[in-house]
Amino acid sequence: MKDIDRQPQVMPADPPAPTGVSKGLPELHDLRVLVIGASFAPDSMESHVVDGLRSLGAVAEYATTALRIDALGTAANAVLYKVTHALWREPERITERGLLNQAMHFAPDLILVLQGNHLSPKTVVELRRRLKVPIVCWCQDHLGVFGRQYLLGSEYDVLFLKDRYTQELFSRMIRTMPFVYLPEACNPRVHRPLQLTADDHRRFGCDVMIYGSIYYYRQAILQQLGAFDLKIWGSAAGWFVNRLRERRAGGEVFLDDKVRAVRAARIALNPLHYGEVNALNARTFELAGCGAFQLVTHKPVLSEHFTPGAEVEAFQSVDELVEKLRHYLDHPEQAAEIALNGQRRAHRDHTFAARMREIVRVALNRPHSGNPVTVSAP
Repeated sequence: MKDIDRQPQVMPADPPAPTGVSKGLPELHDLRVLVIGASFAPDSMESHVVDGLRSLGAVAEYATTALRIDALGTAANAVLYKVTHALWREPERITERGLLNQAMHFAPDLILVLQGNHLSPKTVVELRRRLKVPIVCWCQDHLGVFGRQYLLGSEYDVLFLKDRYTQELFSRMIRTMPFVYLPEACNPRVHRPLQLTADDHRRFGCDVMIYGSIYYYRQAILQQLGAFDLKIWGSAAGWFVNRLRERRAGGEVFLDDKVRAVRAARIALNPLHYGEVNALNARTFELAGCGAFQLVTHKPVLSEHFTPGAEVEAFQSVDELVEKLRHYLDHPEQAAEIALNGQRRAHRDHTFAARMREIVRVALNRPHSGNPVTVSAP
């Protein structure tokens, strides 16, 4: 099967409010928020964050740290990225002047930096000097990608972390800024059930599926599932030795194609990266929002957000994974009930709109004592 090359259009700029969220809440109505990230690709964290802010009545604008020239195309921009990172000691500062000018022109009330490893602390210092507004960061990735640790060197007004381990560790060891636990989320306008056509079932149907990047740890787990009808949707680096080529159904899936892929499969697999010490990835919330039945790596934090066995199912070893795959393939009615419960929970408690409300609440009412705070998401 050929890779999926087409990508659905990016979400509209002025979305309706998600279920259960009142548009124009007092604390967000007309609040000007500058969101700084590295990619605004379809179904990216950046796009969902902006969407969530706008759904609450905030005026959100996106600024990128990435150096990209659209006229060059994807391949040429990939070369440009490699060249700049090979020749510049601080390649992330190449776009600094444009970012600062955009920030000054937009005049935000709040700056929200996503992930944090693409923005130099020197740029944060300059943003703070020019704008005098709160600057916070939501690091939505695992500790394996902290890189130069820019997120710790920037001394944000608040640093939101999705891993309870890093949030608790940093709170004990660092007093220069507060660390707040905030997990990832789903977007109910995107991650929601869809009616599937016969063509969707032919294209995406299987017993077990997984989407996302393929790396050696994940591949090693998947190699032990040879007895199952498995489809892999995703990509791998050029240096990667792919030992599951026959299971690769296509390239990355986004937006509605992602929903079709996860709902056409009987089980959606979610083996967490080993860098997720006590954290959940975005896929956990996306799969739940789509109404897919998922098997996710067990983490202590999982029970804070979903009820294992009732809203999601988990495994702690490959033996348990195989056992549960066989069980739920034999008992689809149980899987369907868990998937429905998980979808309701995700849309009720784990939306980007809810996360944005929490970020704004903490950022604009943060303590000034310098002591770390811990605020759990709903």
